[in-house]
Amino acid sequence: MHQFEVDERDSSWEIDEARFRVYVFMGAANAVTTTDILSATVEEALEAARNLAEGDRHLWSIALAHDDGAMGRGLVWLSGNDYNDYPRADSDTAAYWRHRGTMQERYLLARAQSGEPVVLPTGERSVRLGPEWGVDLPLWEQFTDHYPVERGALPLGGRLEGSLAAWNQRWQELADPDTGRGASEKDWAAWKAKGVELVARLREALAGVAEVHPAHLHTGQPST
Repeated sequence: MHQFEVDERDSSWEIDEARFRVYVFMGAANAVTTTDILSATVEEALEAARNLAEGDRHLWSIALAHDDGAMGRGLVWLSGNDYNDYPRADSDTAAYWRHRGTMQERYLLARAQSGEPVVLPTGERSVRLGPEWGVDLPLWEQFTDHYPVERGALPLGGRLEGSLAAWNQRWQELADPDTGRGASEKDWAAWKAKGVELVARLREALAGVAEVHPAHLHTGQPST
């Protein structure tokens, strides 16, 4: 997240009415129901979205529907996104996964609280790749006993587990104020490139078992 002060006079128009669009995805096939909400505040729209999803029993997302004179109607995602639009190489981004991850978190939390298996509608687990201090493998399965994931908890094999541990260790070296003091842009680029490789290897190893969320995309290089 980034925040910075701006000049409030840089906007040229404003309106008090908004059209909110809610998507609810049901079942393993993610059958979608779409509802527009008018004459509502964003708080009311969010409450309506949760009601439509039966209290997070289903995956849901909400967007601001905006009419542009040149391009027609478009969507600005506020929470979640189109769950059926699985990322391609050009959309496998931090922004995409922030929204998709938000949808999964509330769905999985609801299942955990009700005592149901903590899996996605497809039956797959949700595993995140993200570096952290004080852990061996940089893998996380929220709302389960595998937070963090330990060696042997997933069908990864020793070589992949070793690569993951080394990648996490390298991040610790780069991010540490002492050991990473001389780290260059090239060092960080190499670490990020290794992360892309590991995501591909994880997705291959966990096909049909878990969806791999590249949470490391949110990890920024420490400012100097």
